[in-house]
Amino acid sequence: MIFTSMYQISKPIAVAPKYCWMFRMTLTAVFLVGCGGPGRQAIEGTVTLDGQPLQEGYVRLQPQPGTSSPAAGAPIEDGVFSIASERGIFAGKFFVEITAMRPSGRMLTDPETGQPYQEKVQVLSERYNKATELTVEVVEGESNTFVFELDSK
Repeated sequence: MIFTSMYQISKPIAVAPKYCWMFRMTLTAVFLVGCGGPGRQAIEGTVTLDGQPLQEGYVRLQPQPGTSSPAAGAPIEDGVFSIASERGIFAGKFFVEITAMRPSGRMLTDPETGQPYQEKVQVLSERYNKATELTVEVVEGESNTFVFELDSK
């Protein structure tokens, strides 16, 4: 049995040079905006809990209304976090959310896979994450280093 195509091969479609140029410029602009660039600020800092460095956690900076910036975050290790300028944020006011998960000692079963896993629970008060009271102001060209002294009470 021989199969034949019911579609006829046609000539390639020519694209006008001006559209190629506009496409390249748009792609370049998206690349530059999405991959850092002028105005992004490096952020660093320390986090303590009851006077001791927070061993593990995560810090997230979420822009407040009126601040035009992406959110950014970084892991906290031995009480220290750092966000490079390439992944940084623009100047403005931000809410700060800090989370730290710890094993609860309780084993659960994943409903999809049936595999057991250890439950983890948030050890920090909601006032540091879900209902954060923490804020910072990031200033362009300044050393944006922040200290967060949390308490477990």
